[in-house]
Amino acid sequence: MHPAAIAFQDPARLRSRCETAGVSRQTRRPGHDAAAVLPDGAWQPLSDGCPERFAPGVLTRDSGLVELFRLPGSVFDLRALTTLVYGLGDPIPVTLGEACDAPGLPVTHLNPASGLRSGLHVDNHQNLPYADRETARRRLCVNLGPGSRYLLLSDTDIKSVCRTVHDRYEDHRPATSDLRRYVALQRPLRVLRLRIDPGEGWLAPTAVLPYDESTDGQAEHSVTVSWLGRWGRGVLGPLI
Repeated sequence: MHPAAIAFQDPARLRSRCETAGVSRQTRRPGHDAAAVLPDGAWQPLSDGCPERFAPGVLTRDSGLVELFRLPGSVFDLRALTTLVYGLGDPIPVTLGEACDAPGLPVTHLNPASGLRSGLHVDNHQNLPYADRETARRRLCVNLGPGSRYLLLSDTDIKSVCRTVHDRYEDHRPATSDLRRYVALQRPLRVLRLRIDPGEGWLAPTAVLPYDESTDGQAEHSVTVSWLGRWGRGVLGPLI
């Protein structure tokens, strides 16, 4: 299994804002897709040696890296943020728009086809096949506040999932349904929860690594804005 590759400089900083839990498959949860995969809520801190498991390897591509960042002090509104994003190296990033999420949501993302919450899922804007999956654009998301929120990440990528649930995975186009089947087969899966405060953001390979966001336990709503693009590592200063 290939875990999330998270860029961090200090394991203690990662542990201070990251927890882990198991997952459950929701078959009749109101407002959610049938069989949506959600954290089971039994959050635990990372063990002392756990951060090293998520450290990027020498073969980790920029497109496969999870990075947390804090916005520069000069970025104080959406116009300035958009200008910043267009200067990061991809001349034509794809705008995914804004979302405003109420507090107390275990997962936030909505399935546009059903209007229901997706649970852990993979982005399929490019709908790339298994062999080309790592070439997908990364997602950049910024929390504009006023509340904090969480980035949820599966500890297993969708290609590993596909190798488990399909005999002929080489020609398959990975999808969220593969993750749901994997969980239904009771294969091992855990989710990481990384706190993202107002003015902070993340880059992640969301076409490869199942993810969602959460406002669970927060007292205020939060607004996010997101793009897809091809950005090198370290284009924004590291947060951890």
